[in-house]
Amino acid sequence: MCSTVVRYASAGDVVTYTSPSTVSNTETDAIVLLDTDVLATSVASVGGNTQGTLYMNFTIGSLTNVTIRLYGSYLSNPTATDWFIETEESSSSGVLTLNNVGIVLTATTTVPKMWHFPIGACKAYKITIQSSGTITSSSIFLAVALRSN
Repeated sequence: MCSTVVRYASAGDVVTYTSPSTVSNTETDAIVLLDTDVLATSVASVGGNTQGTLYMNFTIGSLTNVTIRLYGSYLSNPTATDWFIETEESSSSGVLTLNNVGIVLTATTTVPKMWHFPIGACKAYKITIQSSGTITSSSIFLAVALRSN
């Protein structure tokens, strides 16, 4: 499975990724968005694209589930070690814990799903997919649209 890499020229661009019959059991880059910031030479400054929407359509086939993860980077063209996973916070007894965000789909999406995410100061963003179970008759469609506020 290969990923789709896009360098954004404007906030109106949309990128799509389609896996017609293969979803990998190892975490694989699906969509990589580079240069989401207006100034490609700056480091982590607020850019023109501030919001993203991920559109998902999934056919489970014989799989147990598929997990979609979101990563951001403060660099325009990051290497493998420059990615940071999107997290959410929870607290218990005064202890703050950051938990990795993973969108887990466990059934065919009869109504396609969407997930809105902030881009913030990220200059690059990537979406990965990983499945578990037997890969038969499964497919996934992902599309990302960026906008500025």
